[in-house]
Amino acid sequence: MDEYLREASERDLDLLYGWANDPEVRRNSFSTAQIPYQEHQEWFLGLLLDSTRKQYIYMAGRIPVGQIRVAVQGDGAEVSYSIGKEWRGQGYGKRMLAALQQQMRKDMPKVHRLTAKVKEGNPGSEQAFVSSGYQKAYSLYELELKE
Repeated sequence: MDEYLREASERDLDLLYGWANDPEVRRNSFSTAQIPYQEHQEWFLGLLLDSTRKQYIYMAGRIPVGQIRVAVQGDGAEVSYSIGKEWRGQGYGKRMLAALQQQMRKDMPKVHRLTAKVKEGNPGSEQAFVSSGYQKAYSLYELELKE
């Protein structure tokens, strides 16, 4: 089966909304609250118009299995991705990250470094990045001040 990235379009709004609000995706996100539809719609339509961000859908044949997004700053870009729940644990993360490297060479040749933030307790994403050649650069520690 042919696997590839395609650029997201307005028709992907609901697909991405469903993936973004999947309970496991919310749990592994830095912002764990459910996303209201109106907020998602405004964010997504803005993303499509932003030349410093790209949103892709990872396809396995004709089936969308995940999404991957980059936000460019200078010569680097931060990567964020998720896999649809029925496709997790099948190696799509690593293959999607490999496809992204090739896609970036075509779409954004001035980008020379990819980075990603992985929330503690998300071994699937951590393994996908490490096995794709990413190296852990640092750990971040937070303290939430109570009122």
